[in-house]
Amino acid sequence: MNCNPLQNSPPKRRRRRRRGRPLPRSPAQMTYAELRALNPAAARQKLVEAFEALVSQRAVAALFETDRKTVRKAIQRFRAGGPGGLADLSRRPHHSPNQTRPALEALVLAARRQTGYGPLRLHRDAGIALPPGTIRNILRRHPVPPKKRKTWRGTRRRLYQWDDKEPLSFFQTDLKVIRDRKALPNDVYVHHEHAGLPLYQWTAACVRTRLRFLAYSNEKTMANGLLFLILVTCWLRMHGLHHPICFQTDWGEEFGGKSPRKLASLDRRIFAPLGTTLLRIRKGRTTDNAIVERSHRSDDEEFYVPKLLRYPNTDAFLLAAFRWQCHFNLRRPHFGRHMNGRRPIDRACELLPHLRRDIALFPTILLDQLGPLPQLLGDVLPITEHRRVVHDVPAHYRASERTLWVRSRGSRGRSGWRDRRWGTWVGSKGLGMCRKCA
Repeated sequence: MNCNPLQNSPPKRRRRRRRGRPLPRSPAQMTYAELRALNPAAARQKLVEAFEALVSQRAVAALFETDRKTVRKAIQRFRAGGPGGLADLSRRPHHSPNQTRPALEALVLAARRQTGYGPLRLHRDAGIALPPGTIRNILRRHPVPPKKRKTWRGTRRRLYQWDDKEPLSFFQTDLKVIRDRKALPNDVYVHHEHAGLPLYQWTAACVRTRLRFLAYSNEKTMANGLLFLILVTCWLRMHGLHHPICFQTDWGEEFGGKSPRKLASLDRRIFAPLGTTLLRIRKGRTTDNAIVERSHRSDDEEFYVPKLLRYPNTDAFLLAAFRWQCHFNLRRPHFGRHMNGRRPIDRACELLPHLRRDIALFPTILLDQLGPLPQLLGDVLPITEHRRVVHDVPAHYRASERTLWVRSRGSRGRSGWRDRRWGTWVGSKGLGMCRKCA
C-alpha cells in the first residue's frame, strides 16, 4: 500500500483562464490603427477616455482591436505629461557618429543660397567634397527656398517633345552679348572692354543631343548672322548629315528681322538651296529657346567669370573659347531632360552610330574677318540679285554720290531729297540728316 498521499490524490484539473468577451463595437466606431493613421495623439486620447470609462485595459484593447501594451503605454504617457505627452516622440538616435560636421553643413547651405545649385552641381561645380546624396540630405534637413523665376504673366512654360526631333536636325540659335554688367563682375567687365575682346557670341544648340557650335564677332549684323548659319550647315553636311536642318531664332535683325518679304527672299536665295529652314519663336517668349538660353548661363558661370581675366588679346580668347566648346561637347556631363549625366557627344553617337566624334570640334572663328558674304558664296548660292537700290545715307556723307541726290520739295510743302537715277523722294527725317544739312 502506497503511503504517499500525493500519489493517491486525484490529478488536479488545470484551471482554464477565462477571457473576457470583447465588448460590442458599433459599426461607426473606428479601430485604433485607423485612428492613428489620421491623428496619433487623438487616437491615444481616445484610449485614455475609454479607460476612464471602463477601468479595464483589457476591455479597452478589445474595444479598439489593439493590445494591452499600447493601452498601458498611452495611459502612462498621459499621467506623465498630460495631453501634450500623447504626441509622437522623436525617433532620432541619441548619438550619430557619422553625421556631417556643422561647419560643412554651413558651407553647403551658403553655396546653395549663393548659386541656387542642386546636389549634383554643388558636388561637381561648387567644389564641395561631399557625395551628392549627403548634400541632398543636408538640404532636406535645412530647406533653402530656391530662386524664383519670373514667367510670362504667371503662366506655366510650355513643354516641348524634343525627343521627336531627329538628332542634329533642330537647333536653337541665339546671339549673346558677352559684356553684360548683370552677368560679369566689375573687374571682368573692365578687362573685356580694355582688351578689346569680341563683344558677341553666336550659339547654335541641338535640342536632342545638346551639342553646341560657337562663333564670335565684334559687330551685330545680319551678314554675320547669316554667315554663322551657313557655316554650321556646311559643317554638318561635311560630316555626312544630309537631312533637313531647322534653325529656331528670335525676331532680331541679325537673323533676318521681322519683314516677311526679306525672310522669303532669304529662304529662296540662301536657305532653300542648302536644305535648311529658318523658324521664329513666339514674340516675347524667350523660353521657347530655353536650351540655348540656359547654355549662356553656363558660359558665364563656368567660362567668362572665372577665366576671362587670363586672356590679354583676341587670339588667346578664341583659343580658350575653342577649348571651352570642346569641354562642353566632349567632357562635361549634362543633367537636362533625357540626358541623365551623359556627355553631348555620347548622346549623339548613341543616336547616330555612324557619326564621327570630330563633329564637336567646330572652329570658333571671328566672323568679321571672313569678308563679305556675296564674295564668299557667290559662286555657290544665288545671293546677288539685280534690284534697285535706294540709298539711306545723306549725300554729304558720301562724296562720290553727291551728284546723285538733289534737294527737292515734295507734296504739301515738305522738303527732302530726290534721287536723279530713280526719281525716289525721301524726306530729311527719313534720311537721318542733321539740322544743318536739312
